[in-house]
Amino acid sequence: MKSLLSLLLPFLLIIAGLTGCGSSVRVSGIINGGNGSFVFVANNNTNSISIFQQDKANGQLANMGSAATGACTGPRYVDMHPTSNFLFVTCQSSNTVAAFAVMPNSGALMAVGQPVASGVNPNNFAVDPKGRFLYVPNTGSNTVSAYSIGSDGSLSEIAGSPFATGLIPYTAKESDSGMFLYVTNRDSNNVSVYRIDQSTGGLTQIPGSPFAADRGARAIELSGKFAFVANRFANDVSAFTVDSSTGALTEIAGSPFPSGTDPRSLAADSSGRFLYVANVASNDVSAFSVDQTTGSLKAMSGSPFPVGQAPLGIEIDSQGDFVYVANGSSDNVSVLAIDKTTGKLQLLQTTGTPGSPVSIALMD
Repeated sequence: MKSLLSLLLPFLLIIAGLTGCGSSVRVSGIINGGNGSFVFVANNNTNSISIFQQDKANGQLANMGSAATGACTGPRYVDMHPTSNFLFVTCQSSNTVAAFAVMPNSGALMAVGQPVASGVNPNNFAVDPKGRFLYVPNTGSNTVSAYSIGSDGSLSEIAGSPFATGLIPYTAKESDSGMFLYVTNRDSNNVSVYRIDQSTGGLTQIPGSPFAADRGARAIELSGKFAFVANRFANDVSAFTVDSSTGALTEIAGSPFPSGTDPRSLAADSSGRFLYVANVASNDVSAFSVDQTTGSLKAMSGSPFPVGQAPLGIEIDSQGDFVYVANGSSDNVSVLAIDKTTGKLQLLQTTGTPGSPVSIALMD
């Protein structure tokens, strides 16, 4: 019994440390409730990760409290390992990347070793869909740090890392094939594209890279044969076709398409029919239907849809039923339902976080 308690003690301490968790009744409810999953929100100003239980049926979130990020200070972006066993966090103030093991029955987090060093000001990173590698753009050093992911979630920087990018790289996305990495460069107004070495995880820019976008290329979303870039300073979205063999981008006719003011993040639903863009200065989400043949964007009736103040992060669940938005200035998360026919959004819930939420990770 003593051995079992010693094994469980780290997890029990983390559960006890969750602020606002209430009681063990809520935790046992998660263990016995098969209808839920977990959602994690990075709170930049309070060095914490909010943990929510997600009701898969109605999309709403139950607040399970928050976990301190410890040596990871200034947590900014979060994302899940494809197994959902690990959560990764970029730590803006400490210039590091942290890994946490996720308890599947409670969502509690346990640090995997110590955070590893990144470049200066690590931002919105990409996790390899096969769970092998992790790529972090460093806006303060104009590089991408590359790591291999161990079976325990630990991170080890790979040979040749960091790799050069354009100016102020903000967001990285990896293709579903795991062959290519796309990095937006805000101040050089373009996208760097790299071929990924399938053995080592090393990066080599492809011919033609970087590819021009509009002013302030801030975030990128890959959706089937298309790629979309939110251009922060131009208040629009660039749309591209993606060559699945070479990784190259070709801007489509009519691009860029107007968005709201100061678009900084975007997400496409799993069907590829709808695209949603979070606009920080206009406090809303622009919603577009995507032409499945050309990739052209058409604003939906009713768009943009209001959310909280300074929406910085946006995610869609894997079923394409709900949109989750982290509102950095109103310290809350908006939950919106997606009309599966039209793509229109309906606000379902607004739930608070401790302070300055930047990004969201969904356990799907």
